[in-house]
Amino acid sequence: MTENEMTLSAKKADRKAVRDKILACLYGGALGDALGYVIEFDSWDRIRRMYGENGIQELVITGEKAIISDDTQMTLFTAEGLGYGFFRANERGTGAAAEYYIHQAYLCWLKTQGCEAKSLWEPVSELLVRPEMNHRRAPGNTCLSALMSGEMGTPEQPINNSKGCGGVMRTAPCGFMRTRFSGRPAFGRSAMEIGARAAAITHGHSMGWIPAGMLSDIVDRCLYGNYTSLQEIIEDSLGAAEALYGRFQSFAPFKDMILRAMNLAADNKAKGLDDAAADEAAIYSLGEGWVGDEALAIAVYAVLRWDSDMKKCLRAAVNHRGDSDSTGAVAGNILGAFLGLEAIPKDWLAKLELTDAMEELADMMKRAIELY
Repeated sequence: MTENEMTLSAKKADRKAVRDKILACLYGGALGDALGYVIEFDSWDRIRRMYGENGIQELVITGEKAIISDDTQMTLFTAEGLGYGFFRANERGTGAAAEYYIHQAYLCWLKTQGCEAKSLWEPVSELLVRPEMNHRRAPGNTCLSALMSGEMGTPEQPINNSKGCGGVMRTAPCGFMRTRFSGRPAFGRSAMEIGARAAAITHGHSMGWIPAGMLSDIVDRCLYGNYTSLQEIIEDSLGAAEALYGRFQSFAPFKDMILRAMNLAADNKAKGLDDAAADEAAIYSLGEGWVGDEALAIAVYAVLRWDSDMKKCLRAAVNHRGDSDSTGAVAGNILGAFLGLEAIPKDWLAKLELTDAMEELADMMKRAIELY
C-alpha cells in the first residue's frame, strides 16, 4: 500500500468513527428522551410510587416501541436542515447562513404537528413524509407560536423573551459539521454560534440560546477534539462560551450553575454515592430543567457523575420532578457523542422508534464531512 493509499484509508476510518459517534449522539439523546417522556410533569414522589424507590429504570413501550417526544423530533429536523443546507450550498457554490436552513426544517416539523406557518420555503424533507414522525408529542408552546409567526428570531433581534429549554434540547446536531480533516467550521461559523442561532430562532432570552450554543460546542469537542475526559471538554466549552457571551448579564449566574453541577457530580462520585435519591437531590438543587440553563446544568451533572455508563447517566438525568425528557435527551446527546456506539445499550435501542431515520441522518452527515 502506498503512502497516499494509507493516508486515504486512515481518513476513511476517521470519518467512519465520527459518523458512528454522530449516530451514538442521536441514539443517546433519543433514549434519554424516551426514558424521560413518560414521567415528564410527574413529581418525584409520584415517579417512585409508579416505578419504585429508584424511579424509572427501563424504557416504557407505548404500542410497539418506546416513543420519542418533540425533543428528538426537532433534533432530527435540525440535523436534516443542516445537511440539506450544506449540500444545497455545495452544489450551488454559495448558500445562506445555517440558521436559515434550520428554520426551514423547523417549519417542516411544524407541519408534522398539524400547524401551518405564515410562510414556507421549499418544504423539502424526508422526515416530513414519515408517517411515524407526524405525531404530536407534547410540543412546546414557545416553539409552536414562534414558528407559526413565520418570523425567524436571532440573538440580535429576539422573537420573544423565552428562556425555555426548547432551544437547547434540539441543538446537538449543530456540533456535527466541523471536521478535523480540514479544520474549517461549517457555514463559516463555530458550532457554538450555529447552535446558539438555531435556538434563537424560537427562544429570544440569552438563557434560551447560550446553553444551546454550549451544547453544540460540547458535541463538537466530543467528535473532533483530542480529549480524554468530559470534565475537560465541559471546562473548555464553558471558557469558550464566556469568551463569546460573557458580556451578557445572564452569563455569570449561568457559569456559576454549570460549575456547581460539575462540583456536585465530582462530590457524589468521590463519595461513591450510588442511589437515585442522591442524584435527585443534587439535580433538585440545580432546578427542574424547564429553562435552558437548568436543562444543560442537569445534563452536565448526569454525564459527569456517570461518565462511563449510559443507563445510569440517563436514569439520573430523568428521575426528578422537572422536564425529564429534555434533560435526558441533552445528557444522552453528550455522553453518546463522547463514548460512541459501544456505550449505547443494545437492549434499549431495540425498543426505540425511528432508529432507521437516525442512521440515515448520520450517513448524511458523513457524506457532508467527506466533502470538506
